[in-house]
Amino acid sequence: MPPFPATPSDRVRPLRRVTRARDADEQAHNLSQWDQRYDQLSPGHFEGSVTELWLPKTQVFVESANRQLRQTCAAWPRSVWFGIPAARDGMMAMGGKALSSHAVCVRDGGAEFDLITAPDFNLFGIVVDRLAFADYLEDTAHQDLDRLLQQGDVRNLAPGHKEALCATLAGILADAEGPAASPGYTAEELQLRIFDALAAMLTGQHSQPAAASRTRLQHQQLVDKLRQYVLTHPEQPPAIPELCAHLHVSRRALQNCVEDITGLPPLAYMRSLRLNEVRRELRYGEGRRPISSVAYDWGFTHMSQFARDYKRMFGELPSESVSGR
Repeated sequence: MPPFPATPSDRVRPLRRVTRARDADEQAHNLSQWDQRYDQLSPGHFEGSVTELWLPKTQVFVESANRQLRQTCAAWPRSVWFGIPAARDGMMAMGGKALSSHAVCVRDGGAEFDLITAPDFNLFGIVVDRLAFADYLEDTAHQDLDRLLQQGDVRNLAPGHKEALCATLAGILADAEGPAASPGYTAEELQLRIFDALAAMLTGQHSQPAAASRTRLQHQQLVDKLRQYVLTHPEQPPAIPELCAHLHVSRRALQNCVEDITGLPPLAYMRSLRLNEVRRELRYGEGRRPISSVAYDWGFTHMSQFARDYKRMFGELPSESVSGR
C-alpha cells in the first residue's frame, strides 16, 4: 500500500487501511499524521487495531485496544478532531473531564491533549481540515465554526444521537472498503456525509456542553505534575513522602488524586510510567544496550523483580521485547 500523503488535501481517492499492534507505542504510530505517545496502564499482553480512511479533507478512523492507556495526542495542524468513545460513564477521561456514555470530544489540531481510555475500548475519530469544514458550515448552515467550538471540548449528545453518529461513521468506513466496494461513492461524497453528520451534531439542539468539576481538574493538574517529576528523575524513583513535599499535598490527597484520574494507586502508576519508558528503549531505542542498563536507568535495581513486573505489565519478558524489535 502506498504511504499516506504529507497533507490530507493531497488525497483525491478514498484510501482505507487496517493496522494491528501488539504494543501501545506501535499502536500510537499506526495512526497517520498524528503526534502521539501511549503509556499502558493496565497489565497484560496488548492487542490493538486502527481502521483508518483518508478523504480529500478528512481522516476518519476507529481505534480499539484491550488495555487501559494514557494517550498524549495531537492531531495534524490546521484541523479539528472529533472523538467519539464507546464506553460506560466515567470509564474514560479527557483533560481531567470524565466522559459520559453520551460524550463527544472536540479539540483543535496541533494542540496536545491527554486521554485516559477504558481498559477495553473503541474510539471513533474524525479529523477535518479546519478551513474546509468552516467554509462548509458557513455555506450550508450559516454558522461560524469558531463560535461553535467555544461551546466546550466535551459535549454530551441526547440519547440515541451518539449511536446514530457511530453508525454513520461505521457505514462510511464499510462503503470505502476495497477497490470494488460501493463504486458509486466518490471520496468527495463520503466526505460530505461526514461533514453533514458533524454539522448536525454541532448546530443541532441535541448537544450539551459537559462540565468538569473544579476538583477533578485540580486532580488532573496534580497528576500531570507527578508524571513530569517521575520522568525527570528516572534513576531515583521518588518516595511518597518526597512526592508529597514536592507537590505540597498530604499522602491521602495524593492517593485520592491519582486514583481519581488513573484508577491506580500512586506507586503503581509511577511504576507503570517507568516500565513503559523501559519498554520504549528496549523496542525502539538506538543501539543494543543491555537490558539491565536500561532498567537501572529507570530505577529498577532488582532484576528478578523487574522482570516479574515487566512480564505482568506487558505479557512478555524484557528479552522478548528486544527480540521482537
